[in-house]
Amino acid sequence: MRTKRWNAMLSLVLVGILILLAGCQPVGNVDVGKAMAGSLAVKSSEGKQTVTLELTPDPAVTMSPEGKRIFDLFSKVKIDITEMKMQDQLHMSLKGAFEYQKGRVPFELVMSDMDYTLKIEGAKKPIVIRNSATAMSGSAPELPKEVQEQLQQLSKKAVEAMPSLTSFFTRNFPNPSKITAAEVNETVNGEALTLQKVHAEIYGNELLGLVKGFLTNVLADDQGLKDFIGVLYDLYVPLLKEVTKEAGKDDANAMNDTLTPYLENKALAVEFIHTFVKTHLEQMLKDFDASVDSMGPEAKAWLSDNLSLKTDLYVDKDYITRKSNTEIGVTLPEGKGDGVKSVKITSVSEVWNVNKPVQAATIDTAGGVLELNGADGRLTPSKFVASLDPNSQLYKLLKDDLEVTKKNISMIVGESKEFSYGTLPYNDNGTIMVPARFVVEELDADVKWDEATKQVKVTDPLSGAVLVLTIGSSEATVNGQTVKLEKPAVLVEGVTYVPVRAVSEGLGAKVGWEQETQTVKITRD
Repeated sequence: MRTKRWNAMLSLVLVGILILLAGCQPVGNVDVGKAMAGSLAVKSSEGKQTVTLELTPDPAVTMSPEGKRIFDLFSKVKIDITEMKMQDQLHMSLKGAFEYQKGRVPFELVMSDMDYTLKIEGAKKPIVIRNSATAMSGSAPELPKEVQEQLQQLSKKAVEAMPSLTSFFTRNFPNPSKITAAEVNETVNGEALTLQKVHAEIYGNELLGLVKGFLTNVLADDQGLKDFIGVLYDLYVPLLKEVTKEAGKDDANAMNDTLTPYLENKALAVEFIHTFVKTHLEQMLKDFDASVDSMGPEAKAWLSDNLSLKTDLYVDKDYITRKSNTEIGVTLPEGKGDGVKSVKITSVSEVWNVNKPVQAATIDTAGGVLELNGADGRLTPSKFVASLDPNSQLYKLLKDDLEVTKKNISMIVGESKEFSYGTLPYNDNGTIMVPARFVVEELDADVKWDEATKQVKVTDPLSGAVLVLTIGSSEATVNGQTVKLEKPAVLVEGVTYVPVRAVSEGLGAKVGWEQETQTVKITRD
């Protein structure tokens, strides 16, 4: 567990360094801090980008047949974006393809006012991912209108505030030991340009020193820290005010009384947070070296030349990065990568038509859409696969290669009804009764309850099967045909229980029994 935590932490640190790299101190004639700020402040542009992931196997590990199958499929994958259009910071579009060993899946993505529409070859309808307050909350109807409006405003304001927020990090991040700048002639989208090339390399043995240097610089940048906190205050306080206002309508909340002075007085809030952050930064720096010394050998093994980031940034006279080549490489300790010896991620990108009129592409949704988080409920893997053309590469990728619709459900059976109310099944004189909604949703099907008729209707999007069970009846219908049940469906303390074979086999699943552990197993390919 400790190794996994360190792996995740170091990965995040490395990604953070990649983001902040262009914000190092001036190198030669290039103020890369300005370059970072300039790139984030771009209002419109066109571009293209290719990201490739490559894995090499570890000869010291023998993979399982399933592990080797997955490795062979995805040992080299590529996302090739051939068209990027940013009309403004809230309207963008991408066209490209995902490539893996068995094929290529083209796609289009459009962002409009923080909502996303995705069109993938093989999908019968575009997928819509709504980033509104209603979609994000899940129970949004319960949210007051004012709070929903503030949530939506927060998303938009966060995009606008990104340059000022990022500049705090970029100016305080120290230079890596290997960083150079030189004037070069490069071609971007067929146009010959004179650019400044910034080359930098970062290795694992340098990471902790860079982090310590960054924390030291932040601690010294007193006014910058206050300004950074001030930007966050302006972003989040309007939302917090609405939330505390709504909470205050219900009762005299002591927490509201505590927060109110800070919500109404920016200077007071900034000073309080600033003091809190500085105190903790000082303690972190005081303990930093001791914390490093106490790291285990496995964590220290990562902090070596086996972990690297190399990047070339090509910056124009307006301090905008017009071209970039980046490589992240990780060589894993022998036997520690689940059969993977090394990982390499490369990214190549170009940008043109900067701050010129650009029109983002659109996706036609007149024929309907699939809502990832809409009113019709969650878009399960089975629902999505059912919406695809069975002959498409995407269907084959999800159904056959990734097996996203494959199910393995295990449920321990209780000795009596009293033992098993809720999501556990029980044994009714040899018939295993299972909670209908739990099992059905685990199989990615839809379940609806009709109070008037006391009926449960189950619809499987993958096979199209429709089951109807009536409380107290020993008969059910499967696709309109009447079938006999081992036991009638029953309602126990608000939970509908049905015979396991009736619902599972009706949805194309198989039912097994493990006597030793008293476990019912439901499987579906």
